Amino acid sequence: MENEKKRMDRRTFLKAAGVGGASIALSAGIARNLLSAEASDSTQMKSMPERILGKTGVRVPILALGGITDWTINQTLLKVAVNMGVTYWDTAYGYGNGKSEEGIGQHFEKYPEDRKKIFLVSKATGAENPDQMTGCLSTSLERMKTDHVDLYFIHGLRNNESLSQEMKAWSEQKKKEGKIRFFGFSVHMNMSQALMHASTLGWIDVIMPTYNYRNMITDDMKKAVDACAKANIGLVAMKVMAMRSQGAESPEEQALIKSFTDKGTTLEHAKLKAVWRDERIASSCLAMYSLNILRDNIAAATDDKKLSTHDIENMKRLAQNTCDSYCLGCMKCASVMGDDSRIPDVMRYMMYYKSYGETDRARKEFIELPESLRNRLAFKDYSHAEALCPQHIRIGEAMREAARILA
Repeated sequence: MENEKKRMDRRTFLKAAGVGGASIALSAGIARNLLSAEASDSTQMKSMPERILGKTGVRVPILALGGITDWTINQTLLKVAVNMGVTYWDTAYGYGNGKSEEGIGQHFEKYPEDRKKIFLVSKATGAENPDQMTGCLSTSLERMKTDHVDLYFIHGLRNNESLSQEMKAWSEQKKKEGKIRFFGFSVHMNMSQALMHASTLGWIDVIMPTYNYRNMITDDMKKAVDACAKANIGLVAMKVMAMRSQGAESPEEQALIKSFTDKGTTLEHAKLKAVWRDERIASSCLAMYSLNILRDNIAAATDDKKLSTHDIENMKRLAQNTCDSYCLGCMKCASVMGDDSRIPDVMRYMMYYKSYGETDRARKEFIELPESLRNRLAFKDYSHAEALCPQHIRIGEAMREAARILA
């Protein structure tokens, strides 16, 4: 019953609250009580497991704190995360319109000793060249009240051309200046191609791809992760929960949820553990908007429960049986619709809307698409793209729904 309650807490919280609503403002008295309770709990729990982040040689916790929220009004969660060993913090120039980074800066002003404990990661949102990267980095450092970040990413790499010699020179210069320690990129689409290409370059330190029980079973992703491991590139998984764009749970998913709750765990824990079984993945980055979700993920990271072969097979079957509502970001649709069709982006926005409950974020990102694209979205013929989709997604139907809901 307790596990079911935790599962419902996570799901109802994510569906009911957007990023802004999830950032909880706590009074000083409540905050002190929570910190006291967490400190007591942390003395009884096992330490957070760590892994080496590829060629960086740095040991990082297997659970990373994703900062796509307003940390200025959720300061207690940051302190609890430090106290409980979640010391890899991921943010970006554009998260929360800058409030994510500003909140981290507020934390470091109050607890300057914590800066040495944190492996701090940020990303250059919207930057397409070294000059823009410099602008984003300077602003991020100022917001976070720090003179450097431990890892800096190109945010959402869209094509391999961005990994140019100019970008290499920029990263090396910023390392010499002491502004960044390591460099890499995050990537939502064309993951396998991006990882394979990066593995040949020799100057990428860390990559954060979408990686979960759905796409880790594909041959292309297996080969790409192998290549990065051989190149000693650190890997941090994101989108680990692999939420679908249609939102509602399928009968297969309901059955799998029951199979895990019957064993005293949750499907969310299983999704995390499926990724952690791959020791080439140093950490998994998750947005954690509440103390309950933070504690729940820490419990998954620190308990001794392992997934059985039967569990893995069940999850593989779930991935196969519900594939038509999960976009792999493979970009095969772009071969007939063009790169500017933005189908994987729209599918991701629908996932934010339906499965994460982040309706404002979904609409905001959709509105940032070119107006001409938005106006044509519902009227295009997607039949050729559907014929190529390995997930058998009804792309036309999905695009028409997106145009209706997100516009």
